[in-house]
Amino acid sequence: MLTEIRPIDHFKELVATAIKRQKVCTNEMAEYYLSSLLADYVLTEKMSSEPLAITYFKALSSGREVQARLMRQLGDISLFTSGFFSDSLKRKVVDIDYYISMGVTSYSYVASLHKEHGTENPMTSLFSELAGKFNAFVDVLTEVSEKSRLTSSKDILRVYERWLRTKSRQAERILRELGIEPYRVDTRTLQ
Repeated sequence: MLTEIRPIDHFKELVATAIKRQKVCTNEMAEYYLSSLLADYVLTEKMSSEPLAITYFKALSSGREVQARLMRQLGDISLFTSGFFSDSLKRKVVDIDYYISMGVTSYSYVASLHKEHGTENPMTSLFSELAGKFNAFVDVLTEVSEKSRLTSSKDILRVYERWLRTKSRQAERILRELGIEPYRVDTRTLQ
């Protein structure tokens, strides 16, 4: 007898395991948000073909409700892309640093939009946490991606390059597991 596994359940387990393994201090709401994000983006066509900067400027010139929706979408796309497809951003005009910056900025903006009269609500806390721990959550999604076999950590050079660009704790852990001590080499000319 085959049992159907819902995508959200599959990703919830992988996200929880990655969070625990990487010792990311977070709450159930953020964990559920990451799981839902993966279920939504992996199974549907949610990725926009519009450049992030265009969506960002549209958001800034819109009303509050549209701003919140577009900025959340920007944060989600940035987080998903950074975690699942960071290797595909190599040698592109827009690299992972851009996506990380856009994600942090977008989630921070959403948090500020949810803040009402100086009091914190659950959405303010959630989006503040997503912004503040963006790099850690990128590492969590990277691990989920690797466990889902959508990307591979076998290419040691690729993992090292990711570590050099982002100082990712996940990439550093993988390198150490492979017996490599991460070390940044200064390529500037000595004078």
